Amino acid sequence: MFVTSAYAQETAPAAAEGDTHAGTAVPAAEHEAFPPFDAKTFPSQILWLVITFGLFYLFLKRVVMPRLGGIIDVRNDRITQDLDHAARLKSEADAAVDAYEQELAEAKANANKRM
Repeated sequence: MFVTSAYAQETAPAAAEGDTHAGTAVPAAEHEAFPPFDAKTFPSQILWLVITFGLFYLFLKRVVMPRLGGIIDVRNDRITQDLDHAARLKSEADAAVDAYEQELAEAKANANKRM
C-alpha cells in the first residue's frame, strides 16, 4: 500500500506496548462471581438441566429412535433377502457346474470310444 505523508499524519499514533487505560479497570465493589460458578444460581441451573435433559430424552425416544429402528429393520430385511437370493444363485451355479462336468465327462467318454 502506498502511504503518503498526508495519510500518515491522519492516522492516530499507536499505543505503546504495556500502556494501560484508565477506563478498563473494574471496580472491586461491582465484581461478582461468574454466574455458572455462583452457588446462588445452582438450583436454577440444575432445574434447567433436568428440564433440558428430559426434553432431549423424550425427543430421542419418540422421534429419533423409532426412525432409526425402522431404518435398521428395513436394512435387516434387505440383507436377509439378499442372502437368500445369493444362496439360490449359488445353488443354481452349483447345479450348472455339475451339469457341465457331467457333459464334459460324457464327451471325454465318447472321444475315448471313437479312438
